[in-house]
Amino acid sequence: MITITHTHEDGTLVDGTDRGDGTAPILKTHGFRWFPSIKQWGIRGSRDHAPRRLAINAAADALRAAGHEVTVTLDDTVRDNATVRAAQHERLEDRRTALAAKGERLTAESAALHARSNAMVEHIPLGQPVLPGRRGQAHRNLLNRSIDTAIKGAQVARQAEAMPARIAASRAAEARGERPDVVKRRVDRMEAELRGLDRRLARMKLYPDAYSSAVVEQYQGERATLVTRIEGDKELLEQAQAEGRFGQYSRDNVHRDDLVSIRGQWRQVVRANAKTVSVTTGYSWTDKYGWEEVRDLRCSHDEAADEAPAT
Repeated sequence: MITITHTHEDGTLVDGTDRGDGTAPILKTHGFRWFPSIKQWGIRGSRDHAPRRLAINAAADALRAAGHEVTVTLDDTVRDNATVRAAQHERLEDRRTALAAKGERLTAESAALHARSNAMVEHIPLGQPVLPGRRGQAHRNLLNRSIDTAIKGAQVARQAEAMPARIAASRAAEARGERPDVVKRRVDRMEAELRGLDRRLARMKLYPDAYSSAVVEQYQGERATLVTRIEGDKELLEQAQAEGRFGQYSRDNVHRDDLVSIRGQWRQVVRANAKTVSVTTGYSWTDKYGWEEVRDLRCSHDEAADEAPAT
């Protein structure tokens, strides 16, 4: 019995396959991949997404045609954003722990290789010349092995030295995903995807005979997931706005010729739009950024009001 299951917590996974039973080529053909860490077939990137019903049904039909008994169980319950973020953080921490352990192993391996390299030649007196021809062949081979081992030790040491940087980059990327400006761009992108899904679902209602129930259910599942993600990210933006980290600047308080701080640089405003601000570049063109990118403001209107004499 082969079972194909999907949950938002675990993604799409396959149970009941064995090596050499003929299922591997079929599953590969329909987008499944082998996960060595859990020793199961599954669909990559399917966790916390709607099940890919077309691929799952096609794989199940192909397996049945090959003589296998297949059961498909799909749970399309969407998890809230807080749960998803907590699970993602836990997985990332596990990877960072694994990287740190790998760095320690590589450091120990590098030290062992250098010690082995030194042990190969420690009995040879310093300055001992290598005799020409066959008489010095053993000496020459020993030196070459020692040098190759030392080079390998240096390469392993460089890999070990890269582990802290990879861990730091992982933490920086996770923190970046929580920044209000990044969250705002993510919301905009998901809302555009949602509008596209709504247009497709509207077409499906107009022409119900042209689409299978699996297609409709897949799009409905994707829509439910998008709605939950958008709502969760908007809550983050509301919290950031309440804390004064987002939403302070707009066309209401930014004017032409003001200076705004964007990505660490002060830029002069050319035009304040409803959703974006156009700023100078020092060339003949302007750059356009979303208001979430503005970090600070130097308003010439406020300065002029401060300098005006009291009446």
